Amino acid sequence: MTANLDFDIPMPFALIAFFALSIERLLYSYCFIFTDHFKQNIDQKKIPGITKLSEDRCYWKCMQRLGMYIKVFQFGVVLYDLLVLDLDNVLSNITGGMMETTDKQHQLAIGMLLIFIGQVLNYTTFQALGAKGVYYGYEFGYPVDRVTCFPYNLPINDPQYWGVVLCVFGIYMAVGASSFMVPVMELFWYGMSMKVFENERGIRWVKTLTGFEKKQVTSKAA
Repeated sequence: MTANLDFDIPMPFALIAFFALSIERLLYSYCFIFTDHFKQNIDQKKIPGITKLSEDRCYWKCMQRLGMYIKVFQFGVVLYDLLVLDLDNVLSNITGGMMETTDKQHQLAIGMLLIFIGQVLNYTTFQALGAKGVYYGYEFGYPVDRVTCFPYNLPINDPQYWGVVLCVFGIYMAVGASSFMVPVMELFWYGMSMKVFENERGIRWVKTLTGFEKKQVTSKAA
């Protein structure tokens, strides 16, 4: 059984989706690399939508709120792809189409398993680190315990990010989506976060390109 990896998506949507999905990852990389600049903008109330939180200077809560706002881009792309561009196919599959053949049943089962694994990784990451740890509390200077419990005892880096990627692929498999371009884009941007944007490599590149100095290179907390 193989999933249908069709990439026949209207080009305007493909371009919009690619850049819309990048916004969340670029925000997180900005907070990771330019931590002091982010804090300065919070103190000066230059970031809209979090004025009351800015007054308390609780930087990780500000990041949490921004993280919630920014999800609209991710959810919007996925929902538009599945419920507008691929609506007829998705409706047919979720109303019984995924049970018509053995291959589709297997695809549904794998999709549900990926969703389950992804949500477990997300949930246990929050349980292990707490919201403060997930939203860069350590980088912002708050006391955050370093953990070695599940899922941080798995042989993978960034379990929460992998959880999101697995969950998105699982949703597309479970509904029998016609195209997997959006999940592949998600994999690309989360991969960029893990390997470049929120990584020592990204800090080195920024220092080389802009002369930016970060005195202490820290490992990402989520």
